[in-house]
Amino acid sequence: MCFAHSGTASDALHVQREIGASAAAAFTGLAAAGSLGTVEVAGSGTPDAVVAPAGERVLDGYTKVRHNRWNRDLPAAITVRPGEEIQLLCRDALDIGDQAKTMTPDGTMTIDLGRIHPLTGPVEVAGAEPGDILEVEVLDVSPLVDFGYVTISPALGLFGTLRPESMAAFAPYTEASQLSDPGPGRVSQAVPQDQPYNSGAPYVQLFHFDRGQNTGVATFVGTDTGKQAQIPISPFMGILGNAPMRKGMYRTFPPSVSGGMGGNSDVRQLIKGTRLQLPVYATGAKFSAGDGHMAQGDGEITGTAIETLMACTLRFSVIKNTVIASPRAIVPAADPTQLAMTDEMRRQGYYITTGTGPDLMENAKNAVREMIDWLVTDQELSLHEAYTLCSVVGDLKISETVDIPNWLVSMTFPRGIFS
Repeated sequence: MCFAHSGTASDALHVQREIGASAAAAFTGLAAAGSLGTVEVAGSGTPDAVVAPAGERVLDGYTKVRHNRWNRDLPAAITVRPGEEIQLLCRDALDIGDQAKTMTPDGTMTIDLGRIHPLTGPVEVAGAEPGDILEVEVLDVSPLVDFGYVTISPALGLFGTLRPESMAAFAPYTEASQLSDPGPGRVSQAVPQDQPYNSGAPYVQLFHFDRGQNTGVATFVGTDTGKQAQIPISPFMGILGNAPMRKGMYRTFPPSVSGGMGGNSDVRQLIKGTRLQLPVYATGAKFSAGDGHMAQGDGEITGTAIETLMACTLRFSVIKNTVIASPRAIVPAADPTQLAMTDEMRRQGYYITTGTGPDLMENAKNAVREMIDWLVTDQELSLHEAYTLCSVVGDLKISETVDIPNWLVSMTFPRGIFS
């Protein structure tokens, strides 16, 4: 999951995501008036049971935040030998835990962005030295709780502030105001006209599954319409990385922040059965993980996938004296969603939409807009629900780059998820 970072929500929105001083002041005013709550999380408690590794090595980042900045000078929390299994217990990316179950849309605007991406680690791997490769074998990824969530914010995601204009987040629906307009009330261009609405852009959607479940489906019941869907799950960790090349403290927002060391990549193919290779820049590699996702589409367009608290079981090996510039991996499937889909779901086929032009980002936005419009019209979802599901199961792809100067971006979406 990708987020801007700051000590306060208003600072993060204004400074990091460039939404404008007036908009930032509006959010600050809501908090000062007491209409928005401050999120403080002491932790979600101890899990009743977790999927145990073959050995007894468990690093608890579930009841205790280990770190949420990359820093090569952090001391290792645990040391393992090559070939030894270890399980990492990880908090959710926003570090809100059970509060997601009761959080209001407005409450998402006061999340402490300084706490985002709690990481479990660092894990020192004996014998790993700068100039080596750390190979990470993913043996299992399973949820520690029975729920996950997606949030939508006017400051994040594809329709948040990826455009340079200071007020891009609040533009008309030609720039998706029904997804990012902070003003309450109906939007006149909404299809259908009587679709449910809430207080504007902020939105929270819960998903349900079983503790320890790592295949099959999660349950979706739309917050706005009550529309039901079964979401194929393929759990993975959005953040897997080593200590950075350079000294200093780095936020987790960009992937491979220093030297191609991994980090917040959100590559949904890194599921159980993956062998991930990361360059080593510090003695012992000092590996950490976090940001567990139950399901995600390629693009993670709202800025969140199905976020949850996760256990991942790993085994490390070291490839000596071999330099790579960025992460590499061998994965079980190019489309892990299909591994969890039933034959009946696959028989339903896919929706596909496209965006064409000289700007790949605008093409991506247009492909998503078209998919949202189709889902709202065909499945009678609200715009928020459609946007959420596009982030969870919709896949953005660069379909062709041959027709210079116009490139084509497509989005695919499995039709079989709906009851």
